Amino acid sequence: MATYKGGFIWCFLASLFVGIFFSSEALCSTPAPQKQSLLWKVSGKGIKTSYIYGTFHLVPKDQFALPENVKQKLIKSQAVVFEVDLDSPRLNSLMARSMRMSQPIESLMTAQEYNLLTSFVKDSLERSLQQFRYIKPGFLGQLLLYPKLLGYNPESYDLALLNLAKKWHRSVYVLETPEEQIALFDKTTLEKQTTELLNSVKQFDRQRKLMKKMLSLYQQQDLDGLYSLITTQEESAETQGLLLDERNHKWLTPLVNMMQKEPSFVAVGAAHLPGENGLIQLLRSKGFKVEPVLE
Repeated sequence: MATYKGGFIWCFLASLFVGIFFSSEALCSTPAPQKQSLLWKVSGKGIKTSYIYGTFHLVPKDQFALPENVKQKLIKSQAVVFEVDLDSPRLNSLMARSMRMSQPIESLMTAQEYNLLTSFVKDSLERSLQQFRYIKPGFLGQLLLYPKLLGYNPESYDLALLNLAKKWHRSVYVLETPEEQIALFDKTTLEKQTTELLNSVKQFDRQRKLMKKMLSLYQQQDLDGLYSLITTQEESAETQGLLLDERNHKWLTPLVNMMQKEPSFVAVGAAHLPGENGLIQLLRSKGFKVEPVLE
């Protein structure tokens, strides 16, 4: 199975799904819903029967499994839709430019905090912080912490589906431009990024448990449980609005337009599906039938 071509996109997609939520002290669960599925059928009201699949952008290699029914629904569709263009050279270029800052990272924290970060990077990650001093804290967290959490050769559901779409010569569309993706990072101040990075270092063992819990809920296809875990994290309201709700509402019209033209297979982060402002409920509010695919 292919992996990501560049570290920038690897880190970026990880952050869109789980990275920004790792500042919490709480690890909670919710009762499983009666019907659990990551794959949903959308039909009715003038659209071609289509499917929405919730992905976990990056997972440890030994935990990756793409269900056969997901493959078959994609192959039978005419269009495949993703959040972002994984093949975009421009995204890589913009990411490389955006991740740099003019000031060294130690200027954003106390000497004690910098020593803590330096020691953690050296002792736990076996790296030197010196070469990363001018990388924004938000990006630094992804570059240094995620390989330790997910392994250094993780698998991607999104890229696996993209490769399958190419193999079967399906039309591929995206919901956001590289510029829109990069803009998500610019909405978080360096100060807040620094706080989140330091919290991640201090709570690294807790992050491992959180990641394990998220992966477990995903493998159980428990969208409600996964959504509850994410949205009950500390300071999640602002993040939820920025990364989930606003984007879901923005995507709704383009998705409906695509489904009206041709049978579509939509692959987005699983957290975009459940909740009052999730794509499942938004599509239902427009009068479409959205039902889980249980086989």
